[in-house]
Amino acid sequence: MAFVKKTRYLLAPPYCKTVETFISPIPVSLSEISDGLRLAGGWRYFKNLRIIQKKNNSLIEVQMPTKELLKVAKKYSKNALSEAESLIENLVNNRGSFAKLDMSNPHIMGVINITPDSFYKNSQITNINKLNKNFYEMINDGASIVDIGGESSRPGAKKISVAEEKNRVVGPIQQLKNYKINSLISLDSRNLSTMKTCHKIGVDIFNDITAFEERNKIEFISKTASPIIIMHMQKKPINMQKNPKYSFAPIDIYKFFSKKIIDLIEAGVKKSNIVVDPGIGFGKTLSDNLNIFKYLPLFHGLGVPILIGASRKSLIADLTIKDYKLRRKNKKDISPSKRLSGSLAFAIHANMCGVQILRTHDVFETNQALLCQKSLYL
Repeated sequence: MAFVKKTRYLLAPPYCKTVETFISPIPVSLSEISDGLRLAGGWRYFKNLRIIQKKNNSLIEVQMPTKELLKVAKKYSKNALSEAESLIENLVNNRGSFAKLDMSNPHIMGVINITPDSFYKNSQITNINKLNKNFYEMINDGASIVDIGGESSRPGAKKISVAEEKNRVVGPIQQLKNYKINSLISLDSRNLSTMKTCHKIGVDIFNDITAFEERNKIEFISKTASPIIIMHMQKKPINMQKNPKYSFAPIDIYKFFSKKIIDLIEAGVKKSNIVVDPGIGFGKTLSDNLNIFKYLPLFHGLGVPILIGASRKSLIADLTIKDYKLRRKNKKDISPSKRLSGSLAFAIHANMCGVQILRTHDVFETNQALLCQKSLYL
């Protein structure tokens, strides 16, 4: 596990050639500062930064005001100042709209799995009546987007045929689209053929756990100008939890997205059509997942909206079981049905970090938590 040493001094001047420099803003509410910068044009602000520097296997973190970083960078070189200014510009720029949604406010994405083997049993849907009921409940409870998938991507899940995936999702999505609902529908799929079919019936967003790794998928997205969610995943669902390794997960994933966004833009994808998802639980250990949450604001430096999905995931069980062990109590498993509280805790943290989209199985509870949290900062 990577260890970040908190210190008073940088390893080297920011953006010099001997170290890698990364910036994670420290989000606060507007009432907590008088002269802060607005984070990503949203509901959080920042004045101070966590400057993370990486040299070989060493990581350090120095906290300093934004103005101090610019001063230090300017003193070192024009190039360093330009890098720092560009990054801060990314942190503050308005994200504009994504799929016609205003990204200056948080949004909830409800999860519907038309699968018999989703990790959370209560989210498994195998008939159209339950699908319709869940879909409209999610919209009424505050979901701006409903993410519909026909293939489980839980750890160890085997890939199903494209024909089977289409058989599960195309008809139900077509029926929902015929109702002319206002909420957006996202397709959770890694298969181009399914994407093409669902595009024809009006799917609004494409959510790909492989981050559109295939060139023909990128060409399709570019041609159709479709809004997309690119997720980070190490390996594949069937083997992603077998000894995942990172130098330091937040930085490794940040660098992955930075390159991916450039590649997508060069291929004709509009930056305004891109959302990033760090992929909690997808090829990550417990410490990797926690580090991602601790450094979530880092991803604002990419200049695009962020999505987080920790709903009912195993890290919640891992933390709970760890607590039982510390109290010398025997607890071997915490089922997904008993992970709501942890889901809400991570959702509130993500919201406090300025994350624009929260993906959840529990729309009502998540929306209620956000409303209560927001009322304290009005």
